[in-house]
Amino acid sequence: GSVAPMTEAARAEIMRIVDKYSDRALRVLAIATRSLTSMPFNTKDDDLSTDAKFSACRQNMRLVGLVASIDPDRDGVPESVLAARGAGIRVVMITGDYLKTAIAIAHNVN
Repeated sequence: GSVAPMTEAARAEIMRIVDKYSDRALRVLAIATRSLTSMPFNTKDDDLSTDAKFSACRQNMRLVGLVASIDPDRDGVPESVLAARGAGIRVVMITGDYLKTAIAIAHNVN
């Protein structure tokens, strides 16, 4: 393989792939790496927030690939959703999933 800066075209293609998997109710993780010989921030600076430390560490990373996985619907959820709707209950899904994944999951469970 080779290493090159990510272009907007490459980023768009990666997002197209993420959307394709997400449309199938798959959760997608991007795997990236960065070799460090030392921490990219002053480790003795107690005033530096965790967010700032993380931000410094996630610069200049190399995308290794994407991993897609599925979290199967729990038994009985589709039937429970239909029963609740039949009883006049408005069913709402609360999730931290990527929007396209959440929509696909919602379709799968009625």
